[in-house]
Amino acid sequence: MRAKYIGIAAAIGLTAITVSGCGEREKDYDVYFFNGKSEIAESLESVADEYEAETGKKVKVFTVGTSESSETLRSEIKSKDYPTVFASNAIGIEEWKSAGFAMDASEVQNPQLKALYESIPDSMKLEFEGKGNYGIPYNIEGYGLIANKKMLAEILETDDIDQFKQDYKAASYTEFQNMIESLDSYIKNGSGKDFTLNGQTYHIRSGKTAYTGSLTGVLAIAGAEKWTYGNHYGNFPISAVYSTIYDVRESGPEKADSLKEPIVKSLKELEFATNYAAGADGPIGRGAQFINSTATGYDQAIQMLAEKKAIFMKNGNWIYSNVQKISEETAKNLIMLPVKVSFDENDVTADGMTPEKMNRSIPEFVSQYYVINAKATAEERKDAEDFVYWLNTSEKGLDFIINDFAFVPFNADENTQLDNPLSNDLIEYKLADGLLANPFDAAPASWGLESYGKYVMEELFVQKENWSDKQLNEIAEKCIKDWKSGMEEW
Repeated sequence: MRAKYIGIAAAIGLTAITVSGCGEREKDYDVYFFNGKSEIAESLESVADEYEAETGKKVKVFTVGTSESSETLRSEIKSKDYPTVFASNAIGIEEWKSAGFAMDASEVQNPQLKALYESIPDSMKLEFEGKGNYGIPYNIEGYGLIANKKMLAEILETDDIDQFKQDYKAASYTEFQNMIESLDSYIKNGSGKDFTLNGQTYHIRSGKTAYTGSLTGVLAIAGAEKWTYGNHYGNFPISAVYSTIYDVRESGPEKADSLKEPIVKSLKELEFATNYAAGADGPIGRGAQFINSTATGYDQAIQMLAEKKAIFMKNGNWIYSNVQKISEETAKNLIMLPVKVSFDENDVTADGMTPEKMNRSIPEFVSQYYVINAKATAEERKDAEDFVYWLNTSEKGLDFIINDFAFVPFNADENTQLDNPLSNDLIEYKLADGLLANPFDAAPASWGLESYGKYVMEELFVQKENWSDKQLNEIAEKCIKDWKSGMEEW
């Protein structure tokens, strides 16, 4: 246990004796749920009303903004009226488990809820020091290379985009590059060479159509938004070395040395992608304008995709509503594909990971979990278990999660159909075991934005000419140095 959490555990633990003895006092509720997602606060009040109407059990819901959540929870969990269910993320569980507040699945008495815990994919389990199973996911989110499937069907003159999707997943990085180059030629010249994916030949049509005529580039890239590549793109080299967030937190500094080649290759992949970026009126190249928020901000990149000026955009399932506001037609035709990487078996050293798996999978992650308070009384824990199970499995509970929260249930199956096609794709990848973890979530604070992302924006995206190997190696070395120094704050 790290010294940091020993101190927190001791501080919280001083009051824990008093807390655990307070379950017998009269309360005007049966479950106290401390929620960590402010965007669902109003919907949760309706959940509480529905649950009480159906079961007779009263649920108290308390929500604070994300930035204040941890501090407020520390205060609440020490009070006489403590939460019996609370929200935690994957890093926060270190604090709550160290202090004895997080209940493990092995302690769950409800056999159906215990089975639900056991059904969570390994890459999404809420663990402590690589062990245990301490929470039920609020939802799942994921990101990849988002495409307009109708645009692809039009250019490739095919009605079988499902086959394209399967061939794309199995394709090599070199095949991916050839595809991008062929699509770029079509955009610029109205024609392009045939290309192969997974050995299967795809034909580029001759001539623009009414649907393809507005294209200005292959990819919509938010060059002004460090988080889109600093955080998400940075996860790919990290995933080559670290299998989970727990692997990141428990590994020594020397393991970070293995990041060098994956970082260098990820930067070369970014160099390739930025040669094919869509602009408002034509292609947009690297340089000062590439990091100008009025030209390549998040909203502008969304607009490029929605208005059919770009075929692809790297982002997450959460962009659906923003695209929908601009173009319902584009939104309903979105699909999610894996981000292709150029790593080989020498670069990918993470346990259970291979270059092939990375190239057919997408990162899916959980931002918050429902955690049952282990220091609550036996009766309170039973009520908490029943509530968490009902919310995540009953028809009414799932209806709230899908339609009111607009979440993707972690336990969604092939029968789950959501309005957001990107969310349906998340379910498809999960069921096919096409998942990457999101070990970036455990990276040293600000590493994505102030190290990897900062160097990409300030040293590479502003540089029109090709990036030298010397420059890329120096950036990778600086990223590793920053990673190691950031570890000292853990």
